[in-house]
Amino acid sequence: MLVATGPVDPTADLVITELNRRRIPCTRIDPGAFPHDVTLDARLADDGLWHGRLAQGTRRIALEDIRAVYWRRPTTTRAIATPPGPDRDFAEREARLGLSGILAALPDITWVNDPARAAACTKPAQLAAFRAAGLDTPDTWIGNAPLAHGRFCAEHAPAIGKTLGPITHTDVTGTRHVINTTRVPDAHAGHPRVASTAHLVQAEVQERAFEYRVAVVGERLFVTEIHVDAPYLDIRAAPDEHTTYRPGRLSTELARRIVSVTRGFGLAFAAWDLIATRDRRILALELNPGGQWAFTPDHHHVTSALADHLEHTTR
Repeated sequence: MLVATGPVDPTADLVITELNRRRIPCTRIDPGAFPHDVTLDARLADDGLWHGRLAQGTRRIALEDIRAVYWRRPTTTRAIATPPGPDRDFAEREARLGLSGILAALPDITWVNDPARAAACTKPAQLAAFRAAGLDTPDTWIGNAPLAHGRFCAEHAPAIGKTLGPITHTDVTGTRHVINTTRVPDAHAGHPRVASTAHLVQAEVQERAFEYRVAVVGERLFVTEIHVDAPYLDIRAAPDEHTTYRPGRLSTELARRIVSVTRGFGLAFAAWDLIATRDRRILALELNPGGQWAFTPDHHHVTSALADHLEHTTR
């Protein structure tokens, strides 16, 4: 079994520990460290299959031994041996296509989750799928048209802005920034700079009671209520000393719809974010194919469920 993640990942550590306890052989390699710290040696055999090995330092795994892949959070591919510029861009593209292509070509692999399916699970696709499944969502606008941006923000004031992709950004100096959800300032609504890129803007959910983090593994749901007794806008930035986590429950129908949407994206795992309002509405915000769950009260149950899913294909 291959566990594909970065060098620091406490969530993956939980699953690896459980797999080791069950004596399930697993090898941890960071695909993002290819090509500078990972070696790929693959040859197409007469049987039409790729044979060879994948190695990082002393850790190595034969391609033909890979029956399951736990694809968590690999780092970004960087061809650091190549000078910055077009040559590095080319080297990094080739590295991504080479390694991902080999892994995708391996037969009968159980993925948690297939990176191609995870990449297709964009926020616009998620929100459309939520509505199609009968789930409630905040009113949303995406685009780069300043006038339309201004009209939406005025109609739904206060409006909030979110990233369409990961919330982390590394600038030209190498400094890493976290971009949490923020209210759109009046001066930014309809600003000409909106035309510079795509923006995701939503109506802010009023009268929040609490939030849910729901870990989905196959058809099993692990529900956590997140309560914050202090003002906050983005749950990820809520003060720890004012945040509590409790086991939660969802209605049978809501759970069925969550599983259906997750399965529709071809995902074996997803971490959902929901908001419960004081008038008992539940709004679906997003699902994350590589979301966190180690902080939840029942994280050991999620660990076991993931190990069960991965183990099934290795026996």
